Amino acid sequence: MHADPNDMPAIRDMLHDILRNDPAPQHLDIQLGDVDQGRVVMTMPIAEHMANSHGMSHGGYLFTLADTTLAYCCATAGSRVVTRNAEITFVAPAHSGETVTATATRRVSFGRNQICDVVLEAGGRVVAYFTGQGTTPPARRGKEF
Repeated sequence: MHADPNDMPAIRDMLHDILRNDPAPQHLDIQLGDVDQGRVVMTMPIAEHMANSHGMSHGGYLFTLADTTLAYCCATAGSRVVTRNAEITFVAPAHSGETVTATATRRVSFGRNQICDVVLEAGGRVVAYFTGQGTTPPARRGKEF
């Protein structure tokens, strides 16, 4: 699946198509928000079953939201992307009943690779910072990935 990176309506349509066929974000009720070239916003409500033994959102769910937002941000360049590497720093807890908003911004592109920063916020506070690298895999014979 590819789209002209200069055609933002086509990019938005591509991202919505990806989301419709992306089981993990669907299962977590991750929603696609604002989309601009090199910038994407996604949200995820924190359900009770997402809490850890401390009563706050398990970090794995926050990582999944950030990772997903990174991939969709990189895809604004016109092609699907997978994450090559990533790092997250947890700053404050997110709690059940809150909605976490992830804002990804592309910082640099080189070859098939892109580096993005993702800021996660809930209840008016930053809960995590995430930096990752997405890459467009080379096409395999007969398949895009």
